[in-house]
Amino acid sequence: MLHTARITATKRTIRPLVSLATTRRFLQTTPFRHEEKTIKIANQTVPAEAPADVSSQSTMDLFVNMFDRGPNVGVEVITKDGFVLSNNVQIRTPLVLLNGSAFLWQVPQDAFQFDKPISLDAFKIFQVASPKPELVLLGTGKNFTPIPPSIREYFYKLGIQVDQMNTKHAAATYNVLAEEGRRVAAALLPVESKH
Repeated sequence: MLHTARITATKRTIRPLVSLATTRRFLQTTPFRHEEKTIKIANQTVPAEAPADVSSQSTMDLFVNMFDRGPNVGVEVITKDGFVLSNNVQIRTPLVLLNGSAFLWQVPQDAFQFDKPISLDAFKIFQVASPKPELVLLGTGKNFTPIPPSIREYFYKLGIQVDQMNTKHAAATYNVLAEEGRRVAAALLPVESKH
C-alpha cells in the first residue's frame, strides 16, 4: 500500500513540471507582440455620453395635441352649500360642467321639482355648446328627483342623452367619464337647498 501511494505522489508532482516546462519553452520561442486592443462601437453616430446641454426629451414630447384643452375641471369636494372644484375654486351656487370648464348656473335650488317646473331657457347652454356633449348628467341635489318629461324631450331633440341622479353620484360619474375623454357634461344643484 505504501508503494501505491508513492506512485500517485510521483505522478502528481511530474504533471505540473511537464506543464511548466512546456509553458517556458513556448514563451522562449514565441516573440513578444504588443497588440493594441481597440473597442469597436457598433453605432458610431451616437456619442458614449450625451452633452450636458442636451435635455432628455423623447420624440413624443415634441408632438402636442393642439385641440387638447388641458386638464378637465372636475368636482373634488361636495360641501353642504356648494362645490370645491379640482382647480381649488369654491362655488356656492348651481353649477354646469361642460367641455372641461365650469359655469355658474342661474336656476332655482329646487329646479327639478314637478310642482315648480324649470324653464327650458336654463338649458340653452347645451344648445349653443360646441362640441355638444354625448351625455348630460343632472344632479338633482341631496336626493334623487325625476326630471320633468319636457326637459328629457328638449335634450332628445338636441341629440343629447340625459340621466338624472343625486348630485353626489352625478359629480362622481362626471369625473370618471371626463377623465376617460368622453364628451360629457353635468348640471349640478348643491346638496342643501337654500330657501
